[in-house]
Amino acid sequence: MITQRGLRAEDRPLIAALLESVPAFTDDERAVALELVDVTLGQPSTDGYGYRFVLSFQGAPGGDGAPRLLGYLCYGRTPMTQSTYDLYWIATSPDFARSGVARGLVATMESEIAREGGGLVRVETGSREGHGAAVRFYDAVQFTRAAVLADFYAPGDDLMIYTKRVAPARAPVAPSAGEAPARGEAPARSEAPARGDTPPPAEPALYDAAFGYRDYAAERDFLLACARRFGGRPVQRVLSWACGPARHLEAFAELGVGCAGADGSAAMIAFAERAAGARGAGACIRFSCAELDERPDVAPVDLSFVPLSAIHQLATPAALERHLRLAASLLLPGGVHVIEATHPADLTPSGVNRTEWTELRGEQSIDARFRIHIERSTPDRVVPVTLEVVCSARRNGGAPRELSSIRQEATWYVPDLAGWRRVAERVPELSLVATLGDFNVDVPFEHAAAWRLILVLKRR
Repeated sequence: MITQRGLRAEDRPLIAALLESVPAFTDDERAVALELVDVTLGQPSTDGYGYRFVLSFQGAPGGDGAPRLLGYLCYGRTPMTQSTYDLYWIATSPDFARSGVARGLVATMESEIAREGGGLVRVETGSREGHGAAVRFYDAVQFTRAAVLADFYAPGDDLMIYTKRVAPARAPVAPSAGEAPARGEAPARSEAPARGDTPPPAEPALYDAAFGYRDYAAERDFLLACARRFGGRPVQRVLSWACGPARHLEAFAELGVGCAGADGSAAMIAFAERAAGARGAGACIRFSCAELDERPDVAPVDLSFVPLSAIHQLATPAALERHLRLAASLLLPGGVHVIEATHPADLTPSGVNRTEWTELRGEQSIDARFRIHIERSTPDRVVPVTLEVVCSARRNGGAPRELSSIRQEATWYVPDLAGWRRVAERVPELSLVATLGDFNVDVPFEHAAAWRLILVLKRR
């Protein structure tokens, strides 16, 4: 289990050892990094402009053996600015490269900044060979290269300044109670709320809350970039397969794009229709109840996509082929179909096959756990997965009280890249034109920072 927390006095030797294990750092850089630790421990800030630390550990504190420090991040408010932050330091153990540790640290930082009202994040790094991985990482997590100062550190070692804008956290929409469970899923357990409490979210709303950390506007922009880079027609109408709460479609509707959403759960479709209507996007989205291997009742589109690894619900190559044929039949010539899939390495011990995260909604905490049970995978790359989401409330400092929960069990088929190519070759109407490793058209699947497998297929 991977956990995160703030800095404690006993962490200093752990951070020192971690810095020593990273060959890209010089002795001077390690000394500066530890100086920030010492300042924070010796003189805690009271004005909000001090250094803030996020540490990532393997193993829960209090368990068997000492938790292992996997990585840490240091950031803080930039003095004399209204809402700018500096990312001062990020380091991860070489044993956990490409395991999602650094990405998780950055996500936590961005979440905290969003809760404070959002702002601009700035990070500086060098261009020399030892920092090459850092440069690729900031490109992969959608920081923008804002400036380069040639020969800043030394001849041939440039200063590279990256920035990223973090939007303020959106106020949550009060979830509806009494939703019917999605088809094939267990009903949510819930207690009657105390008078004055926010009602606990039922299953579709709880699923929506658990994935509230996603940057749907940025992912929409990535999908549009895929259409521009790899497609052959302007995007005027889109289709989201396995659309769930339809947050991606709401982001498209903000731009005036015509939207269609398909999902196999009637309860989820009903929830998405109500939620989109409440936020003013309902008139722009047409919904159809259909599984990934069923044809939805929608008109042809310029762009279609399958988000959130939902494609792996199709548990055989034949089912994947059926889906691709249906997608091709609903794409106009030159249109693209984008699939966000799990990285094939996540079926190995070194991959990211367990993740945990928390979303806060007022006094309610949404705790989610996802696991790929790689110990039970088959040679054909079929593997069980589980998703557990629990909504709890804590009032007046008391113990947390569970309000509602869901547990979903499924069997996934997770092809490697060769497997995807074999399936795509059996659908002549589509061409596999790109395999990407992140929500960035400039990050190929072979990139060192790749953490997803995103396939882009073009309708001939």
